[in-house]
Formats: sequence, structure tokens, C-alpha cells
Amino acid sequence: MGNICMKKPKEPKQSPEEVLKNIKVVFVIGGPGSGKGTQCERIVAKYGFTHLSTGDLLRAEVASGSARGKELTAIMEKGELVPLDTVLQLLKESMLAKAADSKGFLIDGYPREMEQGTRFENEVTPCQFALYFEVSDMTMTKRLMGRAETSGRVDDNEDTIKKRLKTFHDITTPVVDYYEKQGKLKKVSAEAGPAEVFTQVEGIFDEMLKSGSSPLKDAKVIFVVGGPGSGKGTQCAKIVEKYGFCHLSSGDLLREEVGSGSERGKRLNEIMEKGELVSLDVVLELIREAMEKKMSETKCFLIDGYPREMNQGTRFEKEITECSNVLYFEVSDDTMVSRLMERGKTSGRVDDNEQTIKKRLQTFHNQTQPVIDHYTGKNKVVKISAEGGVDAVFTEVQTFMNSKSW
Repeated sequence: MGNICMKKPKEPKQSPEEVLKNIKVVFVIGGPGSGKGTQCERIVAKYGFTHLSTGDLLRAEVASGSARGKELTAIMEKGELVPLDTVLQLLKESMLAKAADSKGFLIDGYPREMEQGTRFENEVTPCQFALYFEVSDMTMTKRLMGRAETSGRVDDNEDTIKKRLKTFHDITTPVVDYYEKQGKLKKVSAEAGPAEVFTQVEGIFDEMLKSGSSPLKDAKVIFVVGGPGSGKGTQCAKIVEKYGFCHLSSGDLLREEVGSGSERGKRLNEIMEKGELVSLDVVLELIREAMEKKMSETKCFLIDGYPREMNQGTRFEKEITECSNVLYFEVSDDTMVSRLMERGKTSGRVDDNEQTIKKRLQTFHNQTQPVIDHYTGKNKVVKISAEGGVDAVFTEVQTFMNSKSW
């Protein structure tokens, strides 16, 4: 009797959104003559990334003679701008076509202005970072004038170069500032020769790929969200006691680091004493380190009071691991005010007064509602009605916990 071969069941086909969700994307920004094209070639050769330029994609579509190509030709012949919807569609199609064979994508000369960046990150996938090749105008002018001797390009003349550089700065400075504030800007000083510049680029890419291979990719994580006075701290303690999960709070981690007296702790103390916000990069670093220490001891991590706003959630999921669920302790403002006012009688906390409490609640709703909406759209939010007493609320928590295999 011959061997019987069982056919392996086909895996369900992934949607375009799922395919692109875990793809590494790097935006590449730099003025004309910054050398970003040369550096992109080196990144492709060493790291197996795919280099995409919106200009090249538009030209290829026009040359294909497709119906869309003809529409683009008509738009460009009128001197009009190609709609961002079309540019995003071309990028998405090209990424999907090459996703299986690529380690990641370099989107070259993108975003040129803010809407391009925000639309791409909302509709395609968040970028890992924006790689900015920083060069003085003098150096860029000198390089372009040198190129003009052989390029034959009509725009390689000093007058036109100055206009191009001004346009670049006017449009791109807000983009650079935005990603710097997000903690997602990697600056490369590109005044030197290609080899020296690439040494800096290698450091950035090696660090990204090292963090991308983190053992935490398989960790189970629950984000725990709730307003001040929602009782989430008390419920986290009960979950830890019953289920053996690891409870992490970014606030506690920051205080511990300051208390440790380490160099990083001293820097954090200085930042907080000035009343400045600690960068998300540092917060994520502390959470990642704490998770790596406890990974072998726990079935699941409860990340408490996180994410407070959308960027915290997207960065965590991109750089550490995806959350399994968001546990949202839903309570009316009246109940939260009443609980915090009661606590204020004994807590000694200066922020436990009615006026400050109302401001804190308004801030919570403004920042956190988009987070709830985002994860509700992904079917990950578990709402716990937390109006009742501690035990009644925990009964509801257990119903959710017992429905999962941890």
C-alpha cells in the first residue's frame, strides 16, 4: 500500500492591510544634492530593502499606457498636481507586489509635506522612522553645480538650485519637526563622502534590525486603560494575584529609574524637574527592558495606563509587540470625581481636588478616546463596566480572563 499524502490545508489569504502591517518602512528625506539616492543604493545592497520613489512610480505608470497612466498624463500635461490618493495607491500596489521578497521599503523623497506622511501612516502602515540626510545649502549647491558639468539637466544652474533649496526647506521643515517630536527622526550628517555617511546609516539600520528581532515579538500583552478613579490599579493587582501576570506601569518604571541613581535616571530627573515630558523613546526602552527581564516568569503583561494617546500604541506595537486586547475600565465622570474626592480626604495628593480632577478627566477623554476608537475597530477592546464595587468589577474581569487561554 503506497504512502497517503495529506494535503496541507491552505492558509487563509491575508488582506492587503495584514500583509503591510508588519512591513518595515523608512521614509528618506534630504534636499537636492544631499546624497540620499546614493545612500539608498547602499542600503538596498546591504540590507535587502526595496527602494521606491513616487516620481519613478508615476513615470512607470504613464509609460505603461494603462487607463490610469493616461489620466496621469492628462493631469501632468495641464501642470496640475497628481492627487495624493493616486500616489498612495501606487505606493501600496508596489509594496504589495514586492512584500514577499523584501526586508523592508525605503520611500525616497517622502513625505514632502505633512499630509503625505500622516495619510501614509494611517492608510498603509506606520514608518519605523524618517531618515533625514542633513547637509548645508552651500554643500548641496556645490554638489549640484559639479553634477551640472556632466548631467545636462536644465535645473542644475545656480539660480534654479537656490529656488529648489528654498522650496525644499519651506515644505520639508514642518515634516522634519513633526517626526523629531514623535521621536521618529534619525538625522545623518551627510557633509562627508558616501562611505563615511554610510557608516552612520549602518549604525541606525543595525539598531533597528536588532530591536526588530526581539524575543518579545511572541509576548502576550494587555493594555489597561481607564480614567483617574476608574479602579484599574486595584483590578490589575487582583489580576496579578489570581492569574500570575506581570503588571507594568510606565510611571513606576520612570520613578524606579530615577531612584536607581543611574546615569539615565539622573538625565530623567533633570527632564522632569524642568517640567518637560520624557521622550517616548525612553519610555519604550524602559518598558522593553522590564518585559525582557520578566519574559520567562509570566504568561502575559498588563501595561497599565497605556497607551494614553495613539502614537504610544502604534510605536509600542511596531517596535515591541502587538497587544492581545485593550482592557478598558469604563466609569462615568461623576463616579470618578466622587471616588477621587473621597481619596483626597486621606491621600494628601494636591491633585485630588474637584477643579483639578475635572481637568484631568477632560484630558483623559481627549487623549484616550481615539485610542479606544482605534482598537474597537480592530475588535480588541474589552469594556468593563467599573461602576460597582471591587469584587463585582473583578467578576466581570474574570469572565473575560477565563474566556482566553493564556
